[in-house]
Amino acid sequence: MCPPVDYVFDTIGKETLLQSFEVVKPGGKVVSVAGLPDAKFAKAYGLNFIWQGLFKLASHKITRASHKAHAEYEFLFMRLAGLQLQRLAELAVTGRLQVRVAKEYPLEEIQAACDYVATGHADGKVIIKLID
Repeated sequence: MCPPVDYVFDTIGKETLLQSFEVVKPGGKVVSVAGLPDAKFAKAYGLNFIWQGLFKLASHKITRASHKAHAEYEFLFMRLAGLQLQRLAELAVTGRLQVRVAKEYPLEEIQAACDYVATGHADGKVIIKLID
């Protein structure tokens, strides 16, 4: 088992999301694009109390795991934007897409990368290299 971590970014959901709370440190954060929205998400998006209640009910296992781990959970809502992605791909292929990279880190130094981002001084993207 890996040592406790400060952050987990979940892209799978279900059991994997729940297992994320077993490896996050107390005070840490689990962010998921594949989990369920919770009441906090519904409130942040201005949904009425009925939706807040439904999301609270649907995400009760996640909320329970979050509280047990003394960690924060955030559902990150992502939507497909086909036209924008197509335009970005065109810009990338033609070399007109400029992306500023602040720093690159190997996967083994992911905590240092998270710490750097948390300083708020990154003046571009912070890259985590999964392979060389």
